[in-house]
Amino acid sequence: MQLTVSILGPLQAHTHDGTPIPIGGARLRALLIRLALDPGRSVSVATLTDALWNETPPDGAANALQSLISRLRRTLGTPETVIGDLGGYHLALPPQAIDAHRFETLTRQARHADHADD
Repeated sequence: MQLTVSILGPLQAHTHDGTPIPIGGARLRALLIRLALDPGRSVSVATLTDALWNETPPDGAANALQSLISRLRRTLGTPETVIGDLGGYHLALPPQAIDAHRFETLTRQARHADHADD
């Protein structure tokens, strides 16, 4: 199942057919957003912990993070969307599945097109 994630504006996730996937809970949303900023690239446990709890992680933050990862996998409906790797996790989506990355790509293409007209 190909997902799309929108992080520009309110967080939204959709299945390949456009069905919205509700993402409940502030930390779960923060986790998805942080992973979506670097799709396909590993985000370290330390970076995720900092993104979720700032400078005051709870005791057992690693276990709490693993629990949130499991919850995110269930919410997205497919465990292979969030992959654990050495020292972190990554969102197994192509960059074009994330609206912020599509925006950056289109902006870059527009700049190149504008310079080509000069």
